[in-house]
Amino acid sequence: MSKFVTILKTLLRIVIGLIFIVSAVLKLLSLDSFEIYIYSFNIFGFVLSGLVARCVIAAELLLGAFFIAKILYKPTWWLMMAMLLGFTLLMVYVAIFRDDTNCHCMGEIVPLKPVWTIVKNVVLMLLMLLVRKEEDYQFRGKKAVGIILAAVSVLVPFALFPMDGVYNAFSKSENQVNAEKFDKFMQDSIAQSLEISKGDYILGYLASGCEFCKLSAKKIDQIFMNNQLDTTRLVFFIWGPEEAVNNFREETKIEKYKYSIINPVKALNIVYGNFPTYVYIRDGKVLKVANLREMEESFTVEFMEEKK
Repeated sequence: MSKFVTILKTLLRIVIGLIFIVSAVLKLLSLDSFEIYIYSFNIFGFVLSGLVARCVIAAELLLGAFFIAKILYKPTWWLMMAMLLGFTLLMVYVAIFRDDTNCHCMGEIVPLKPVWTIVKNVVLMLLMLLVRKEEDYQFRGKKAVGIILAAVSVLVPFALFPMDGVYNAFSKSENQVNAEKFDKFMQDSIAQSLEISKGDYILGYLASGCEFCKLSAKKIDQIFMNNQLDTTRLVFFIWGPEEAVNNFREETKIEKYKYSIINPVKALNIVYGNFPTYVYIRDGKVLKVANLREMEESFTVEFMEEKK
């Protein structure tokens, strides 16, 4: 009987550890969305939100691996319980005060409502009580294995998925605009009707079927909301069928902003086929061009507030 219990506890411990690891991997696969979700709480700036997102993923990877390997078992057990309890309390707040359809606990691949995350976490905490009194494994090379697991857990989210600032420091973007096509666009009836030739505006050129465009729209919308910026000075030009454009706006929650459906050929010519592209203009002249990675909260806020 004791052997059966031992096997059962081992399987239970492995399953719990794997859940932590899978949760981390799923967050990693939709890291941009996870960053935006953390940023949406308006506690951290966008840069710090990216740091927090990666720290959470690294912690889940490391704790899950240590739990399975029974390395530093008791501290790991307590940290996992504290993490589950902390996120459960956060989800209680989200369930009561926010209308989130996905808490990003399992990324975007497995969307979970806050209530289901609470249930999942409570079940995990109860299961963890069954393996509370386990002891460390003693094996040759244990310290080296621990160091390797710790290094991998940190390197994966921080080195393989670098933060935007780090990415931009080592990559030279060619995401610019065709000056001649852009100037011509600013003179046509669409631009004139939107009255964007005078003053400071950000123009977003997006494709309705582009996932990176959706992420960028959510990101800049959250920047505007968190910093209470003037929504009349952000304008979207989206190409695609009208139904797809309407679905895009609804999914990304950008209905509050001005928009226009743009001819795809015209959009492709203006931004050299690079979507998403955001053009910061002053009195019709281009000051900055940014893609999803280059869109900085600090610059956007400064630009929007400069001529209040």
